[in-house]
Amino acid sequence: MSFLSLRGVSKSFGGIQALTDISFDIERGEIVGIMGANGAGKTTLFNVITGHLAASSGQILLNGAPLTGLRPDQVCRAGIGRTFQIVKPFPQLTVRENLLTAAMFGAAELRHRHEALAHCDRILDEMGMSHMARLAAQELTLSGQKRLELARAICTGSELILLDEVMAGLTPPEVKDMLTIITSLHRARGLTLLIIEHVMRALMELSSQIIVLHHGEKIASGSPLEIAENPRVHDVYFGEKK
Repeated sequence: MSFLSLRGVSKSFGGIQALTDISFDIERGEIVGIMGANGAGKTTLFNVITGHLAASSGQILLNGAPLTGLRPDQVCRAGIGRTFQIVKPFPQLTVRENLLTAAMFGAAELRHRHEALAHCDRILDEMGMSHMARLAAQELTLSGQKRLELARAICTGSELILLDEVMAGLTPPEVKDMLTIITSLHRARGLTLLIIEHVMRALMELSSQIIVLHHGEKIASGSPLEIAENPRVHDVYFGEKK
């Protein structure tokens, strides 16, 4: 049984078909990239998986249990955390308080404050963010807020984390640092990661499998090397050869 399975998932908005018959499997511990141009349906796919949007048809299974129809908070407690393309911290809360919220209301369900704080502090330490703990989220740079998004998703206690462009807008050194953090967390915590990223070098370096979307349809899947050599992907990204 695959850890996450999508079977014929579609999503329409009136007459607009945003996703069409998407099917794939992700095994526990994998890092899978989602590739596609703007408007390909990548974030819509994340929103459907996490319950922010209801699928028009199809089935989503986590460890064999159906997620279809669950609210975002229920999906999170089932074991799926996520980041957002546009960062969404609680701006006036401190970094530590942002993480505390995730720890107490996510899959970890740490109801005792001292346990939840210890959990948050471990993650802050793992991510090299301990010195930011008492800063208000709104005081952080973009790089700091991207790290906070990731830290908060990890703090939910979820085994599957969906990362939506956590490297967008970062400088090359910041991208390198984020790659190191993601790789370290994946190894240390045995996480399963589904990643949307336009920084192709990062996506190719991290992923064992890449799924390519185009106008809401899955047009290819395979290893980074297979995707790099796929003629259909080349046609979509660079135009058909004349």
